[in-house]
Amino acid sequence: MTFISERTQERFYAKFIEYGATFLYDTYVVAPQTPEEAQRHMFEMKLAGYNGALGSMDATHVVVENCHFGLRQIHLGHKLKQTAQTFNIIVNHRRRILSSTGGHPSRWNDKTLVLFDTFLDDIKSGKILSDNEFTLYEYTDNGEVVAVTYKGVWILVDNGYLNWSLTVPPFKYCNERKELCWSQWMESMRKDVECTFGILKKRFTILEKGVHARDIGVADKVWKTRCGLHNMLLEWDGLDEMWEGEIPSDPDDASCFAISRLHGDDSENEVEQKKRTHNDTATIDVPLSDIVREALSDLVREVRNLSLDEMRAKLVDHFDILFHDHGIVWPKRVKRPRSV
Repeated sequence: MTFISERTQERFYAKFIEYGATFLYDTYVVAPQTPEEAQRHMFEMKLAGYNGALGSMDATHVVVENCHFGLRQIHLGHKLKQTAQTFNIIVNHRRRILSSTGGHPSRWNDKTLVLFDTFLDDIKSGKILSDNEFTLYEYTDNGEVVAVTYKGVWILVDNGYLNWSLTVPPFKYCNERKELCWSQWMESMRKDVECTFGILKKRFTILEKGVHARDIGVADKVWKTRCGLHNMLLEWDGLDEMWEGEIPSDPDDASCFAISRLHGDDSENEVEQKKRTHNDTATIDVPLSDIVREALSDLVREVRNLSLDEMRAKLVDHFDILFHDHGIVWPKRVKRPRSV
């Protein structure tokens, strides 16, 4: 039996994470740069009523136990007792990591961390994805429904981020029913990034137990290696394909709890009465695409030039119009047999 010394194991591991942080990450974690690439990641978000949403974004901590003493204070955050680094990632609905920042001190909050996200900064400045077009429905002053073209993308976040139009959080306090429905639906969709963190830390226990290294740069390489492996395994298992299945937003469909949440705590009779009342309108007898009046060609809004309140109000109106026309669906993965 051949024994490998501890020093040899450390050298091998160092070579592995160096390879993973360069080749694996650069190969499998590729941020979309063109509208064609972005549309592939936005497919499920569009089904759920969030047109123009690229994915979900949040930050997580990775423990670095043997952090250098001089860097200890800035790497001690309020969430963990150990020193740690924070990573901000963007994922699509299929749990694929689209972009990740490098490691930053865990004392930094999301508002500070997002300022160092180069991918998000390129979107905000208009360097990339500024020519991506999507359509939102909205009401005119006369109550008509029009389709307005928007350029750019936006991302689902929580309320810990800056008030940018491209990082849209749910409402903290809702004044209307449609705002509550929109926020609850967003919370369900935003769980994608939380699920990705759970998958990463359960699949790669070093991210959960902590990185034993004095050099904080090692934790950065370990994280990027695991992100590359995660995306590679998604492709290998066939889980990176578009979720073409869907569960319709029918009030009578009790098979989907997420759909039923949109209808609140109404009793069955009240829901049935609302449906009969809604069936009397023209939006059910005639498809929405036939009653929508196209907006003027020169009416094009850029997401990055709007305020958060303006952008969120337009998204709520669009969601409300689709919801009352039964146009909101919950994306569902279509299981396909693996080819041998």
